[in-house]
Amino acid sequence: MRVDHICVNFGAPLFNELLIAINEHNIKQNVFYPRNYRHRIIVPNNLYQVDSPRILNLLTKLSFSYKRYIMRQWYEPLFLRNKPDIIHAHTLFSDGSLADYFYRKFGTPYIVAIRSTDIDQFLRYKFWLKGYSKQVLDNANRIVFITPALRKKFVHIYGEVYESKSVVIPNGIHESFVTPGIEINGNLHSPVEILYVGSFLRRKNVPALIRLVEQSGTRLTIVGNGGNGEKKVLRMIRNSKNINYLGQIEELSHLIQVYRQSDIFIMTSKNETFGMVYIEAMSQGLPVVYSRNTGIDGLWEQGSIGYGVAPGSVTEMKIAIAKIAADYPSMSSRCMAEAGQMTWPDIAGRYAEMYNGIFNE
Repeated sequence: MRVDHICVNFGAPLFNELLIAINEHNIKQNVFYPRNYRHRIIVPNNLYQVDSPRILNLLTKLSFSYKRYIMRQWYEPLFLRNKPDIIHAHTLFSDGSLADYFYRKFGTPYIVAIRSTDIDQFLRYKFWLKGYSKQVLDNANRIVFITPALRKKFVHIYGEVYESKSVVIPNGIHESFVTPGIEINGNLHSPVEILYVGSFLRRKNVPALIRLVEQSGTRLTIVGNGGNGEKKVLRMIRNSKNINYLGQIEELSHLIQVYRQSDIFIMTSKNETFGMVYIEAMSQGLPVVYSRNTGIDGLWEQGSIGYGVAPGSVTEMKIAIAKIAADYPSMSSRCMAEAGQMTWPDIAGRYAEMYNGIFNE
């Protein structure tokens, strides 16, 4: 079987992880990755081929019609070369519109993924494209969401008409985070050790997490840097005795060690596409506090692996910590068990099963 991936966001490392894992299922893969001058080309070690023309610019940003046209001109000879059995479009608008064109021209079935960019940017600021998106959705064989929260937003806009071909397949974590048989201490430190891993974008609400520590007597370790709120965060933590700022950690083994030295992971972003750091933390036995109606919300019931709160609410974060502390050993074990089923090979298996189902229809 041959699968073409159309992916304007292929610069994100998670796509490489996914395709490497899918490769283990004997599926031939090619990637069409249109990019602008700022985006780098991914080198996939010959496991799959990447065609990455630098064709995106200010004009394609201003005119969606021109963007579709130029992408179509560049992809058609690649499509004819690859002769894919299935096209996997990784966004609804930029990628899905291209997949739909080749479905209507050649009959090649496709799946389309819905990203937060499609809903929070395209439909919010280019709402006139909604009618066109229905054609893409009508013709798709499957519609994939990475979280129930994103699916809920989608249903609010489009209704339940696409329910029969909709599926939730979350992102995965690197296999290194899962070590079978490892024993992790299931007891809370005193004071409680909270962990945050991520950037300092304003929507991440890191200042609220700092205020939580100041008011609750807990300790906080911060891993990460960058973002439009970095100066404020660094200023707030400068003289704090209860905050340990480690900066960016590149080495995976070091990051895993930091997870294991902590008790609870908290990130209450205003908007979160997924948040793989939640699953990474869970894999090391950390219950999580996350934002309601975004990110991983809906993948598990409240109280199973942690609690959803209003983004940035210090009061609700305090309540969530108290609830987690009351059931900590059991919740810690559940987190490890659930995260252990969410490595990239697990996720790739679900995609391979879906591809085979479409191929055999």
